[in-house]
Amino acid sequence: MLQVQRLVQRPRSFELLCGLNPSEFAVLAEHLEPLWIRAHRTSLLREGRIRRIGAGRQFKLDVPHRLLLTQMCLRHYLPMHLLGVLFDMDAANVCRNIQALTPFLEQALPAPLRPRTLDSRKVTPDDAAPRRRLRTLDDVLEAFPEIADIIIDGTEQPRVQPKRKKDDTPGKKAVGRPKDQKQYFSVKKGTHTLKTQVAVTPDGLVVHLSAPAGGRTHDMKELKQSRLLGQLPRGSQVWGNRGYTGLDNLCPEHEVITPQMRPRGGTLSEEQRELNHHISKVGITVENVVCKIKKFRICREFYRNELRHHGQFWGCVAGLVNLRTLGRAPQFA
Repeated sequence: MLQVQRLVQRPRSFELLCGLNPSEFAVLAEHLEPLWIRAHRTSLLREGRIRRIGAGRQFKLDVPHRLLLTQMCLRHYLPMHLLGVLFDMDAANVCRNIQALTPFLEQALPAPLRPRTLDSRKVTPDDAAPRRRLRTLDDVLEAFPEIADIIIDGTEQPRVQPKRKKDDTPGKKAVGRPKDQKQYFSVKKGTHTLKTQVAVTPDGLVVHLSAPAGGRTHDMKELKQSRLLGQLPRGSQVWGNRGYTGLDNLCPEHEVITPQMRPRGGTLSEEQRELNHHISKVGITVENVVCKIKKFRICREFYRNELRHHGQFWGCVAGLVNLRTLGRAPQFA
């Protein structure tokens, strides 16, 4: 079984294994443990529980080892059976440990604002007013008042082809194409994908992640449904690529900066090409951040988990990237 005490003696290998150096891992585990203990205590004191506190199955892994297990899953996206071999556990138990710790890991990290859905009709009070200090863009702007520019871009991750749900009628098989198969097919990638919109600052701090959308969704449509523009301070600059051409008509209260499109049958002037070059030098920041996010294989490889966990995994990874970018311990409520 992997032991944290032995792995920290090899700092470089430890960082390649879980994405954090030993000192960052120790600080994160130290602040994560009270969150886990408080939530577990609340679960034991819930109404209707018959057993006394202390009864029932005991956890095999403590918080640092459970964090190491989750970090390895995010970093390398190993199968549950292989993680079970490394930690001497059953695959189902590995899955339960990761799913139980992931929400608290996202709370402990400086994770960006992450709405649960792109459908404005399904907004819940928790989505409109997140409880964490650095989960909302307003809190990020309050903590970092120098932020005035936002750079946005979309990225895609391959996913399994949607399957048609089985009919409840006994003996009847599911036939035909599912209704949502087209919306997940990306012509650009040539496969079914999940698209996520990433908003960063010029310093590389991730401040917003959209809910996952189908690969067929246009960048402008995803931005409009992500409810990001309504939370930006008035007069802020929004940088985008050519996919966001016409964004100035959508948000006239912000300064929109996008590259100039070459006119049909014409060419760009020397000044326009120079301007596009400077815009690209700023926009490359979001590409570098996406590259850091996709170093975690759970955000890059073929997504094989349930769709409802996709945003939470991305939120944890973005929080880890922010933690390395800030170069300091995470802040807590």
